[in-house]
Amino acid sequence: MTASLLSETKASAMAAPVAPEADLASPPSGQVSVEFPSEAFPVAARVPSETSRPPASAKPHLEAEGTPGAPSGSTEAAPARAPRVEVEDGPQYLYGVVRAAGNLDFGLIGLGAPPADVRAVREGDLAALVSTSPALVVDPTRSHLLVHQRVTEAILHEHTLLPVAFGTVLRSEAQVRALLRTAHGSLSSALAALEGKVELGLKVIYHREHLARRLELEDAQLSRHDGEPEADHERRLGAAVEVRAAQDMASLLEGLRPLAQASRTSPPVGDRMLLNAAFLVERQAVPAFEAKVKSLAARSDIYSFRFTGPWAPYSFVDVRLGLEPEPDTAA
Repeated sequence: MTASLLSETKASAMAAPVAPEADLASPPSGQVSVEFPSEAFPVAARVPSETSRPPASAKPHLEAEGTPGAPSGSTEAAPARAPRVEVEDGPQYLYGVVRAAGNLDFGLIGLGAPPADVRAVREGDLAALVSTSPALVVDPTRSHLLVHQRVTEAILHEHTLLPVAFGTVLRSEAQVRALLRTAHGSLSSALAALEGKVELGLKVIYHREHLARRLELEDAQLSRHDGEPEADHERRLGAAVEVRAAQDMASLLEGLRPLAQASRTSPPVGDRMLLNAAFLVERQAVPAFEAKVKSLAARSDIYSFRFTGPWAPYSFVDVRLGLEPEPDTAA
């Protein structure tokens, strides 16, 4: 089996979904928190009750062919620019938050048919990137996920992006501005921590039988002994495979972590995946990181490497929007 290095894109759209209120033990209702795996930025800011949240099931995972959404290596044509026009105030689909600097007009690339204008709602030194939403609830269809991905790719070309979960809709531009004001400190801290950084993904796949045969060739003691029951041999060989695979993945992570600002592993998906990792990497360090992955892949004919990105750092930030109770409108 020949090691392979695959550059692919993912429309995981992504990040942790905004949790249903019953699950928001922390932060409490009416707060926003921006959390990193190793540290948190709590906010005691009230969020207006008109914030609309997608259900917990709105965290789909989708991988699709495409062009990585990073400043380097992209050949995708620039999106059409929309003329600045006044839009009717209504539901606003939120893609993420950036610093309110530079060109923040991204054109007609947003959700909707025809595609909506992706624009900035500025509040002080922060800007929320939004488009008029086709509905208060956006279904996680493949086409919607791909649009969300392409918008975040376009933003990531020139800006540090604090991403939010797919399907985050606020009821009005006023609510977007209120969010930027009430969570300003936390959002600013998160953007400062992410400044100039992108996420890279690495999955390592193997065929268990191939590794088992390799270990038997390397160590004759792992071959089946005379008179040894087949089941006993398989258990003994299987244990050796697990030890070797764990050692190889630990060595791989040890070789890559010095090139990253942070790393995070998630549970493998399926029987053949050994490693499912994300790395937070400085933009200028992406070529060196990719070269290291290629070097590691070239040394192995047992493992296949799936290297993805750069992406917005979904794995390293958790934006949660809590709801303030609805005002009492009873007479």
